[in-house]
Amino acid sequence: MALYGIILAAASLWLLLAELPRTSLRVLPASREAAATAAARRGDALWSANVGQVRGELWAEAALTFADLAWAANTSTNLLDEAKTSVTRAARLSPTNSSVWLLLADLASRYRWERPKPIEAIKMAYYSGPHEDALIPLRLMMSARLDDATDPDFERLFRSDVESVLTSRPDLRPAVISAYSRGTQQARRLIQDVANQIDKAFAQSLALGPGQ
Repeated sequence: MALYGIILAAASLWLLLAELPRTSLRVLPASREAAATAAARRGDALWSANVGQVRGELWAEAALTFADLAWAANTSTNLLDEAKTSVTRAARLSPTNSSVWLLLADLASRYRWERPKPIEAIKMAYYSGPHEDALIPLRLMMSARLDDATDPDFERLFRSDVESVLTSRPDLRPAVISAYSRGTQQARRLIQDVANQIDKAFAQSLALGPGQ
């Protein structure tokens, strides 16, 4: 009984220490301001993750505090290494978290990481959260920017996202417009093709550009 009590007390202390500074960050920040706010809690989030060790949700929260690197002009090697370690560990321990995969895809593309390949990470973002409306604008934008997007599975997933927005999520159409305006030529052709099939007026507005 004494041994059982000691084990129970140790487990309770382990859980408590991880929860006290916890950030409870659930979704990838979608703006510079939100990312900066999350980054301010990075120390607390990493503390919780290191205490929790095998708890994927804590590593996911820590990983999302590195979202500000998507807007950073100059980033130290040490910070990038810390971000890569945290995000890849979060992806391994919390593979159903679409926000983590989106962040991993964005950072891998932006900083030219050899592994994982951005295309593989963003495919996991689609597979793990296909119906998370809050992530669709970010997913469209990141997908449109990939310059090596020749994977047929990725193309199918990207096309499905655009189709879903144009047919049943009119409030998210600005995200399609933004992805089109900032995307690669290949991405723009795909968006234009889907729009031509679903809404020709919308397709024409894309071709004319903003304000037309």
